[in-house]
Formats: sequence, C-alpha cells, structure tokens
Amino acid sequence: MRALIVLTHSECKRLIARGLKEHPEVKYALDEGKIFVSRGSTTAYVLEELTGIPFEKHHYVAGQMTGDREKLYRYGSLKGEKRLKEIVIDKGVKHEINNVHDELSKFEPGDVIFKGGNTLGTDGIAGVYMAHPEGGTIGGILPHAIARGISIIVPISLSRTIDDSVWELSQILGNQTVDPEYCMGLPIGIMPIPGEVFTELEAFDVLYPELNIFHIGSGGVGDGEGSLHFLLVGEENEVKQAYVDLVELIKAEEPYTPDVD
Repeated sequence: MRALIVLTHSECKRLIARGLKEHPEVKYALDEGKIFVSRGSTTAYVLEELTGIPFEKHHYVAGQMTGDREKLYRYGSLKGEKRLKEIVIDKGVKHEINNVHDELSKFEPGDVIFKGGNTLGTDGIAGVYMAHPEGGTIGGILPHAIARGISIIVPISLSRTIDDSVWELSQILGNQTVDPEYCMGLPIGIMPIPGEVFTELEAFDVLYPELNIFHIGSGGVGDGEGSLHFLLVGEENEVKQAYVDLVELIKAEEPYTPDVD
C-alpha cells in the first residue's frame, strides 16, 4: 500500500522530536546519563518531548530567521532577556543551567548533546550559523564533545538541505567577511557540526521501521509554505497505522510562531 503525507515545518519538528525520544542512545542517556539540549526552534521540540512538559518554545532560541519586510532584518536573534535558560536532563531530571562550559565539563561518553543546525549539505554534514565572533554555543560545545567522545545529535529538517558542501562553505563565509550594509540582518559564519544528523527520514525509520519512506517534494503556499511531502510504502495495516498517527500529530500541532518583538 502507498500513502501520501504532507507535513508543515512545525509538524516536521514534532516528528523529528518524537523520533529522537525513541532513539536508543537517547533513551539510555535519559535513564542513565545526561542530556544537554541547546537552544533552537527544533531542539525546543526535542526538549518538550523528552520532558513531556509543554513550554514557550519560541523563547528557547537565540538566533532565528524571520521575515521582516520593512527593515529586511531577517537573520537576527531573540532578545537576551527573553531567552529561557538552557537545560540539562540528568537521569531524567530537568535542570536549568547558567554556564554551558561548567555543565559540559561534567559530561562523559554515553551522555548526549543536542545541537540544532541551519543547513544540511550534500556531503551529509550539518552546519550552524554563527553571528557571535567566537562561535557562540557551538564554539563552546565542540571542544568538550570531540575531546572526550561525547555524542552530538543534530535534529534538522530536510527543508534545510542545500546543494553545496557545508565544509566548503565554512571556508568561504565568515561573519567578518560580509559587508554589514549589504546583509539582511546579522553577518554570519558557518560551523560544520561533527554529529549524527537526524532528519524526518531518520525519525520515520525509528518510529516505523517496517515502512519505506521517500521524500518526494517540498514547499507550498499560505500555511503550507515550507511543507515537506512524503510517500509511505509498506503493508496495508502498517501504512494505515502510520497515516492515522500522522493525522493525529497534524491535528494536535499548533504552528510555531516566533517572538520578533
């Protein structure tokens, strides 16, 4: 049997988060270790799924891409005073943290770091934009993770896919190289993230391993802008169950609305 699914950008974030909740490495860390969830629109959904507690996801961000037509200020950031503190989950218990460096210094192999991405290259490497001159959050994460072998998982939508290598772009772009007078917002660099990329397809694999899922298209108009289109192929009962589950997700999910004030 075959079925077609169309998911908006918000619904894709929820799907990715639900898949990560069932990820074996994440389930282990949730029970036995530590999980750091960095700020980001997609990681906010991950945090909500892991804790089971709804919260103001639009305040769990730093940089964000918006659509200011008057000022053309499109790549910006949420005001610092509005940002929620980042979270570490220690053996299932959620803690707000004040200093990422201090918390990550306690992490060990088997623990997990979630860092969302802005772009996904043809090389399968995800990247994150950096407006901060010293790399911001990702600049603080990488030394801890790479030096000690701590897993980084990158929840990122297929809608972020580009036609170039993130590694190559990281050598071309830099937040000191862009003329600020000809930039729609903050100048940025790109940092490749050496972690496990987890898209909608990986979420489908975890949640519905018996199905074959194909990303067949993207885009739409109005509320469908940014949507992704999927083909589900498999046995009739399994396809029907997945379809019902996804319809329930769609009906329950409110659109993500950023805070741009």
